[in-house]
Amino acid sequence: MSITHHPGEELLLGYASGAANEAVALLVASHIALCPACRAKVRGVEAAGGSLLSDMAPVALGQNAYQAVLARLDEPTAAILRGANLGGDVPVPLQPYAGANFADVPWRHITTGLAHYPLLSKGGTRARLIRAMPGAAVAAHTHRGEEWTLVLTGSYHDATGRYAAGDVQSTTPELSHEPKADDGPVCINLAVTDAPLVFSGLVHKLIGKLHGF
Repeated sequence: MSITHHPGEELLLGYASGAANEAVALLVASHIALCPACRAKVRGVEAAGGSLLSDMAPVALGQNAYQAVLARLDEPTAAILRGANLGGDVPVPLQPYAGANFADVPWRHITTGLAHYPLLSKGGTRARLIRAMPGAAVAAHTHRGEEWTLVLTGSYHDATGRYAAGDVQSTTPELSHEPKADDGPVCINLAVTDAPLVFSGLVHKLIGKLHGF
């Protein structure tokens, strides 16, 4: 897998420090499960943070602190940073949300060649899987906020270039695009938005509103 588009440094730092919200953290965790380079960066940031903590004066812990730490030992992120593969074709961080195999996801039909599956929605930020058959395109749209898209299988292209498995595309309100799946494997993406999309045309606006885009 040759990954050429990565999350920005701010996203990686936010993830490593625990500051990222759940949807963004899910996207970054899924990317680093596929990307050794970014996995190494996150390890480095976490190591630097641990070094800083070791120089701080100790403070008293809460009564349940030990149990809380034990409960986190089995979290998916630990497995990711070890490069573990727990089986199935869905990245480890996504498995608690979508199951182990894309074939078993209960996809919701949008229009010809397109389907989606909502994963979570908190505080205006949404995460969903989007499946596009070869040649299918998401209708032209702009963004009220930011959108991050991680390619999980297949590839797609738009006016900014081509994005293949493992790549992350970040978009802002200035960009208007019409992502189209390439020929070959089915394109499955993890999309995270912090505001609704803005579609062109009444029909596409209605479809977008109906499916929570």
